[in-house]
Amino acid sequence: MKRFLTLILVLTLGHVSLATAQDSITLGLSVDQLFESRVGVNNAIKAEAEKRGYALIEVVADGDAQTQNQQIQSLITQGVDAILVCAVDQNTIERALMAAQRAGIPVVAYDRDLPASRVVAAFVGPDSLSDGREAGAYTAEQLKAVEGEKVIVELIGALNDQNGIDRSKGFREELASLDNVKLIEVPTDWDSARALSGTQNAFQANARVHAVYAATDTHVPAVETVLADLGLLKKVGEDGHVVVTGVNGSNDGYQAVANGTADGIVVMDLDATGQTAVELASRLLNGDAVDRVNVISGNFYTTDNIESNKDTIWGAR
Repeated sequence: MKRFLTLILVLTLGHVSLATAQDSITLGLSVDQLFESRVGVNNAIKAEAEKRGYALIEVVADGDAQTQNQQIQSLITQGVDAILVCAVDQNTIERALMAAQRAGIPVVAYDRDLPASRVVAAFVGPDSLSDGREAGAYTAEQLKAVEGEKVIVELIGALNDQNGIDRSKGFREELASLDNVKLIEVPTDWDSARALSGTQNAFQANARVHAVYAATDTHVPAVETVLADLGLLKKVGEDGHVVVTGVNGSNDGYQAVANGTADGIVVMDLDATGQTAVELASRLLNGDAVDRVNVISGNFYTTDNIESNKDTIWGAR
């Protein structure tokens, strides 16, 4: 509502500047839950909003989908001009977003896409399909000389999260270049305790595991724990080394690759994601056309080049 009042002032008074109109904009930031990478994106959103002179109201659902629905309704009631949302659950958020649509409030999804939504005007986030492919291509290259069955453990992210779905899909697409692959699926729902127990079970059930792929590299310490307990924690290049890759860019992932116990991680560009989310909201409020999907590919760093790229790794800052 505020943006319409501002526009009326611009039309009737003439001398009111565009800067004044922009200063009146308030963004609603609806966050699923707080953890390292989410905080990184949110900080970039806040910095970009401040740079543009926008006000911002942040609400955090702490992983509860119904709480998030209620919080979005509260943002609508408070009269925000646009909503940036990272959904707890892509299957239950639509009802709240439809209320925003009825109120004339554009919605931008960030970090986690909502492909089935009829409301979301734009999405910006990681190119999770490409990120999964990066890790998969490296894994396939390392295992192509292995004779016989190639055993790979995949620590799968949440399957109600498009990032988890796409990271798995991309990884598996690259494994198609290998023959005789045994893929052991370990659902984690992004939970490190489940990653630990699932990895333990996989190694206990198989005489040899050649590789582990973590949909989030925050689970790499769990993998290291299992390997260390079994006497299998070998560095890259050593006999018996288990290939370990992941996606994210956390300090856990960075340290493991820098130490040589993990092979490589795909690092997300959190700053670009946050800045683009605010840019999309701004363009929508100006009535500009925007692309529905805006993805930002990560960078895959290995033990060979991770230190030289440390400044670009959000978790290493």
